[in-house]
Amino acid sequence: MEKMRSYRLELKLNQSQRILCAKSAGTSRFAYNWKLRNLIEKYEKAKTEANGSKVKCNFGNAIAWHKDWVNLKAELPWIRETSKCCGQESLRDLQIAFQRFFSKKSGYPKFKKRGQRDSFRLTGSVYIAPDYVQLPNLGKIKLKGKNYPILEGKCLLSQATVSRQCDRWYVSFLLPETVEDPKFATLNEIEESNILGVDLGIKELVITSEGETFENPKAYKKHLVKLKRYQRMVSRRVIGSNNKKKAITKLSRVHKRVADIRNDTVHKLTSSLVKAKPKIIVIETLKPKNMSKNHKLASAVLDSSFGKIKDTLKYKCSWTGIHLIMAPTFYASSKYCSNCGHKHNELKLSDREWTCSSCGTHLDRDVNAAKNLQYLGLWMIDKHSPSGESSVSSTQSYACGDERLQFLLEQCSSMKQEFKSQNNVLHSFA
Repeated sequence: MEKMRSYRLELKLNQSQRILCAKSAGTSRFAYNWKLRNLIEKYEKAKTEANGSKVKCNFGNAIAWHKDWVNLKAELPWIRETSKCCGQESLRDLQIAFQRFFSKKSGYPKFKKRGQRDSFRLTGSVYIAPDYVQLPNLGKIKLKGKNYPILEGKCLLSQATVSRQCDRWYVSFLLPETVEDPKFATLNEIEESNILGVDLGIKELVITSEGETFENPKAYKKHLVKLKRYQRMVSRRVIGSNNKKKAITKLSRVHKRVADIRNDTVHKLTSSLVKAKPKIIVIETLKPKNMSKNHKLASAVLDSSFGKIKDTLKYKCSWTGIHLIMAPTFYASSKYCSNCGHKHNELKLSDREWTCSSCGTHLDRDVNAAKNLQYLGLWMIDKHSPSGESSVSSTQSYACGDERLQFLLEQCSSMKQEFKSQNNVLHSFA
């Protein structure tokens, strides 16, 4: 099976190439904003002429817009200094943005700002080699770092995207890769030891049902003092001065450092979970947007990157043949005793360790939650087995009167419909 894998490599630019990249990003941004402004004016004019009736306005497409863009080049000769792909691809992006808006998938397109996500896309003869990349109008550009083993020889690509983050430039592209089809385990092959419960937290970023913990680096908190200092420097510099540009660069470097630490942590912990080779991973469903409404925990919640952990784990599981189960949103995994299943409604967030009043078991809050998530996977396998018989050896979590099962039976009817078995194979859902 052939899949497209994305790569992002840093470029080693000289001064002339750096200036040309900045001009190309500026041309791409100008084309997008120029046409968006024209379309807004066209819509406002049509709205005025309609006199309260339904507005009928034909926005056109990227091909029609490109004719106007070619005529504009005669008035603005500096556009010809960059590749023609910069304007063409920006107009295509604008068309896609309007299509998404009219299909109610996203909001109305916004104007692009200078210095924020500067990028441009190039098509045509794009060559990638182990130590350099050859781009239209930019020529040969060295790649930072050692030779990349992923690039064997020189290969031709249809397109590549050049983007700037902080004061560094990167090239992104897709390469086909032949991989084996992932083999997902059947219900009969899954046992208790093959299921891994994953609990997310703030102090410890991830806690598994096996007792393994991954510390939260808290990158934003550690760099908060430096961020505040550089932010003051930016606010006190004269607008448009070189000192202000230097201060902005210093601030953006710290933000990039924070983002790099988060990405590194997420990829390391998700790879560690996948390399353990469980057949099922059960992870709790968190909503950072709602959790951040608590102003005391908002900064810590957003610094933990819960959403990125879920998304990264999702695609890595699909590559390696691991079923990923998202627990119900209101499943209180922390409040159930992993030994007897009794629910403790009076349990507070500050109670990190507690003793079950029913069976007397002393429990760690996070490890207990991870084990309950593991039992959730066991229950779902048992309930959705085509034969109607349990495919697991343990029946610890299936005791009659268990409050966890009562919750699942009453509150998770929609989940049962989403979770279907086909050809004796357990399908994950997110």
